[in-house]
Amino acid sequence: MKKFFAGGICFLWLVILPDAVWPMRERPSPEPTVSVPAEKSPPLTLLDCYELALERSETLAIQKEDIEEAEAQLFLAASEALGDIDFEMTDKRQDVQKGGGEGSVGTSLSDPARRERKFIIKQPLFQGFKALGALTGAGSLKKEQKEEWFRAKELLFLDVANAFYGLLREKKDLETIDGIHALFLERVKELEEREQIGRSRTSEVVTAKARIKILEAERSRKRGAHAVAQFTLEFLTGVELSGRLLQEEELPQEALEELEGYMKDLEERADVEAAEQSVKTAWRGVIVEQSSLWPEISVEHNQYIRREGFQSNLDWDFLFKINVPLFRGGETTGKIKQAVSRWKKEKLNHSLAKRQAEFEIKESFQNWISSLDELQALQEAVKASEENFTLQKEEYRRSLVGNLEVLEALESLHETQREANRAHYQMKQNYWGLRVAAGEVL
Repeated sequence: MKKFFAGGICFLWLVILPDAVWPMRERPSPEPTVSVPAEKSPPLTLLDCYELALERSETLAIQKEDIEEAEAQLFLAASEALGDIDFEMTDKRQDVQKGGGEGSVGTSLSDPARRERKFIIKQPLFQGFKALGALTGAGSLKKEQKEEWFRAKELLFLDVANAFYGLLREKKDLETIDGIHALFLERVKELEEREQIGRSRTSEVVTAKARIKILEAERSRKRGAHAVAQFTLEFLTGVELSGRLLQEEELPQEALEELEGYMKDLEERADVEAAEQSVKTAWRGVIVEQSSLWPEISVEHNQYIRREGFQSNLDWDFLFKINVPLFRGGETTGKIKQAVSRWKKEKLNHSLAKRQAEFEIKESFQNWISSLDELQALQEAVKASEENFTLQKEEYRRSLVGNLEVLEALESLHETQREANRAHYQMKQNYWGLRVAAGEVL
């Protein structure tokens, strides 16, 4: 016995509590990360940024742990049906009985030292489908968590796409402003030359310079917006983007389907499927609570390794037990009502998820179609504005129009180019928004 306890203490000392009893051991330090200079780093595509975001996202990591937690529920549910096996050791010490006779049962019961070793096997035979409900409920819960994890990955892709194209849009906007700014400077230089020979008024030069300052103010605001867009993408990817290039890729060449084509997989969208699994989990909860109305049947078997006293020659015993619930003061009824209410709410959530998914697909489809038409119209408008500005400059040199008309044509070109730039990247965002809404990204 002393050897057994000594061995147990050593096991506890060396295995279970190593950090508590031993000094902190020196652990190998992780290998230092090598930072690649921005100018030598390859350009980042949308897919590259998404892969980085998948590795960096704490939200996805938390939801993945929810899947592991749901899987643990399977083991807990299985334990309801598999029963328990224990090994029990007792060493009872008590005071010596005064005045008792020898050789009697009473003397054995009052023995000051009694030791017992036994295996205890408890096995439930029937619990009113409680174990079945818990096991199937844990399975549907795991599926629900997995579908929610898939949907979170799809939404993360959409966030990355919006941030990726948002940063490209701001960068392109700054380039457009710089190009228009250079054209304004050319206009001012030309006006100053014409002013020296008396062909332009001083007010025209001042007006052009004032509009340059307004454009420079807009450029300063856009630089701030560009920095914020860069911070957003850095937050999602966990990578510093200062000096890194973003490689814009063409959208997949595919024929535009009708709306019904994007609606066909509505039931298989991850969040809709998760809501359906949630309904199943809630119904399993109703089954578990209803099991409290049924009798419980179980057996318990004790296999003795050592006994002392008058029962020392008995090696085993067996207990068959039936427990019939008669009255619990309304507790069982209350739990059943709660479970049924949760099940009804999950059914409503499932219906809402389907209608919400249908609305998102329709909305995204319409945005995608509208952005295509808008982009095509604005691209044609840019060509017309460029031609108009060229004609206005030529007519100004021939004194057919005033400087105000030329500046207005230049500003019109500026605004049209920026609107076309916005529509271009909005179209790409809408494309991926439709794919995510239809559940087709992953």
